[in-house]
Amino acid sequence: MMKARWRSPPITAAFAAAAVLTCGCQRNAALSRVEPGTSESSTSANAAKTLELSEEQRSTLKIEPVGTYSFVVECEAVGTISFDEDPVVIQAEATLLSAAASLEMSRKELVRVQSLGELNGIAPKELEGAIAARRTAAAAVKAARDAVRALGKTDAQIDRMVATGQFSSTEGDVAGTWAVGGLAESDSPRVRVGQSIRVKVTAYPDRWYSGRVARVYATIDPNTHRLTVRARVADPKRELRPGMLATIVIRASDPVESIALPTSAVVREGDGSMIIWVTSDRRHFTERPLTLGLQGEGRYQVLAGLKAHELAVTEGGVFLSNMLEAPPSD
Repeated sequence: MMKARWRSPPITAAFAAAAVLTCGCQRNAALSRVEPGTSESSTSANAAKTLELSEEQRSTLKIEPVGTYSFVVECEAVGTISFDEDPVVIQAEATLLSAAASLEMSRKELVRVQSLGELNGIAPKELEGAIAARRTAAAAVKAARDAVRALGKTDAQIDRMVATGQFSSTEGDVAGTWAVGGLAESDSPRVRVGQSIRVKVTAYPDRWYSGRVARVYATIDPNTHRLTVRARVADPKRELRPGMLATIVIRASDPVESIALPTSAVVREGDGSMIIWVTSDRRHFTERPLTLGLQGEGRYQVLAGLKAHELAVTEGGVFLSNMLEAPPSD
């Protein structure tokens, strides 16, 4: 009896080791333990993110080599179809032209007063008044110039308006329709005058109207944190009408060739992070965090976390993540 009791502990340990080994073949991550002298974080970063699948489990996955894709860099804005000219711009330009005219009149008056002088009956008070009037007119012109510049006009356009006394809207190219959109503040550094755009309205959901950015306002709306952009849109059939809601897509730069993944390959974790499952032998699968960039045509741009030609799970990643999160079976 003493001999039988002495042998029973090794037998129990052998069965326990076999059970752990069997379960570990299906889910290494969930059964990993922290060994003495090994940090918990180190274990989590290595074993806790790896799964070994059976042939039947692997048959539910789609595994493909990672490739590249040419991403178009675009900014999207929500806006409306507008009148041929912005009333705010017209008012600002009118104020500028009026201020410029007043400045010229005050200049001439100051020259007249200075030429007459005290010997011709001009009192010092009158000269001081002429000087003050000119300074006031000059300040008004500066303020008017700043206002027009904030609405997207260049200094060259402003100088031409002041020199000719004409609105900038009369400088040719008055055909077409305007689209006005509010661009997210984060996209504002990418947009410039002359960039091509596409416009879609709800009345014609299957049709795009092309055009170019004509004006980028210089200030961000402090309430919405959006930048106003005006674009000239080609509308030969006169289908677009003022007030229509519009989606404005601006081509911000040339296409970018980059590592890409199908959107179905990326798994969003509970904390909001994005991960992908990769494999080198189509048997062991490792979870890897990703840094994503652009999105288009059903693909994500991968900025960090993946290299070209690696094998990735493009369908079934959610299954693997759920398997990793499942509690170990008894």
